[in-house]
Amino acid sequence: MRLSTKIIAAMSALVITTAVSAAGLILSRLNHQLIEARLVELERETALQASMFRSRIDELQRDVMLLAGTPPIEGIARAQANAGVDPLDGSTMAAWQTRLGVIFAQTLISKPAYLQVRYIGLSQGGRELVRVQRRRPGLPIETVTGTALQAKAERDYFRQTSRRKAGQVYLSAINLNREFGQIETPDLPVVRAAIPVHVDGQLFGMVIINLAIESTLAALVEVAQAPHEVYLTNEQGQFLWHPMPRRAFGFERGDTQTVGSVFPGLAAVLRSSEPQASMSEASDQQVMAARSIAYGPDDLGRRLGIFVSASRADATQVAREVGQQVAVLLMALVLATILVAVWLSRLAVGPIVRLAEAVEHLDDQQPALKLPDDLTGEARHLGNALAAALDSLGQRNLELQAGNRELKQFAYIASHDLQEPVRTILSFSSVLDRQYRDQLDTRGQTSLRFIIESCKRMQALIHGLLEYSRLGIEAVPQQADLTEIVTGVCADLSEAVKASAAEVTMGDLPTVRVYAVEIRLLFQNLIANAIKFRRSDVSPRIEVNSRRLEDGWLLTVDDNGIGIAPSHREKVFMIFQRLHNRAEYEGTGIGLAHCRKIVDMHHGRIWVEDSPLGGTRFCIYLKEIRT
Repeated sequence: MRLSTKIIAAMSALVITTAVSAAGLILSRLNHQLIEARLVELERETALQASMFRSRIDELQRDVMLLAGTPPIEGIARAQANAGVDPLDGSTMAAWQTRLGVIFAQTLISKPAYLQVRYIGLSQGGRELVRVQRRRPGLPIETVTGTALQAKAERDYFRQTSRRKAGQVYLSAINLNREFGQIETPDLPVVRAAIPVHVDGQLFGMVIINLAIESTLAALVEVAQAPHEVYLTNEQGQFLWHPMPRRAFGFERGDTQTVGSVFPGLAAVLRSSEPQASMSEASDQQVMAARSIAYGPDDLGRRLGIFVSASRADATQVAREVGQQVAVLLMALVLATILVAVWLSRLAVGPIVRLAEAVEHLDDQQPALKLPDDLTGEARHLGNALAAALDSLGQRNLELQAGNRELKQFAYIASHDLQEPVRTILSFSSVLDRQYRDQLDTRGQTSLRFIIESCKRMQALIHGLLEYSRLGIEAVPQQADLTEIVTGVCADLSEAVKASAAEVTMGDLPTVRVYAVEIRLLFQNLIANAIKFRRSDVSPRIEVNSRRLEDGWLLTVDDNGIGIAPSHREKVFMIFQRLHNRAEYEGTGIGLAHCRKIVDMHHGRIWVEDSPLGGTRFCIYLKEIRT
């Protein structure tokens, strides 16, 4: 009897030890994966929010430039200089003001978030010449006339704009609107875009648009999934949006709290000199991501800070639930073990050992526990508990994948919506080009052509964003011969190869299981770039090679082109980042961003080195896709 008791106790200890070790390993891995997944989720949210905000500000700047180029702007200046009558067509100053008022009113109709559009002259203390406004979003549009037109020469935005060169836009800081020096109630956050108007080389006045920015900030917050908390700041870390509404724009009322007191480890992202910078971290209480984005003219130093946080407890909720289930099952298993007979304890030893071996050989990428067929009794219960825990992990991964699909769908929809204002501007610009080209001077025609070309470039950028968001959505892994893929890419680029007299050579390339369509796009972008960014004095030379590593392949693409400076070797992989102007090299700046995304799909890495050929070497580390 004593021997049986010892056997049962030993078996119980073995079962408990094995189960606790396996459960601890699984739960630890699960916690880590959940935190990493939440960080990735938050970083994607901030990237989408930054893209949405920059698009809104860019649209505001384009609109103020477009309005400053309309015919009534110079017509008013000519009439004022000629006793109230335009010497070119005989129109009175009042007639030109009426025409400009109609254009301003149509602008407010088409842009519900715009509060005011004004044309301010330099004379008479900066008196407004034309002002069309709505008091708040949603209220009627009104044209201000007569004595209601005010002098604005003492306003800071007037002084700042008057110092800028022709064609340079001034963008104010985001702050609360004031009436007669007092903050308007309820709060009305605004940002002003202004551009100086020069006539015959002399400053005559300026065009100003007031944008109610609250709807834009609210749209950024709506991107975040509940219960994520969003904080938006200016470049000084002062809050423009806060989960506690009274904290938003507190700096306007003497509140000195900044984002550094909430996220001390992430506030440094605001000090970055890059166009866009991001950071993330996880603490004992929170999972956090931060991103800062530069907007407006570079000399003004405007930045928007986006800080998104989520509770660590919320991120690891699944792990706690799994832990509780495992704990309950362990208790039941111990009780059952104590009650079994000596002969059952001997039968249980073998299956428990095999179960422990199965747990130790779990696949990190797809943790699927295959139970031995001969498991019985308590061993079967334990195996089922572990399988349930792993199933919960699989369900959580499916939920994360669904969330990623929703983010991609949102980016796709947002990109489609971005095309609407571009098409509107392009349509109106084309009408102006067809109907009023002969009435515009050389400068006006040049400005109009600039607008049309800029719209077309914007459409190309939006198309690139759509392609970027679609990349990998329907990817299917398959065995692919990389030699055949590179050969096919060279055939597709045959015209460019012949035109540049390029020489493309390949080493021994492997056959691997990858996302073949995406890998083809990767090589197409790299080889096309090697041809495009070539030196003028030599024909392009491109070499594609591979080397087997312990757990993957290292692929290299060398060229003898113009090379990439070390300081720019990370920047080139950011979406829409360009190192050269469009006059030198065409393109949208999205090709290498595609390459990084493709490599990320394969859990690999891509980086840039100096090439022995004298140009650039792109190094791609790839892991094969497991079935």
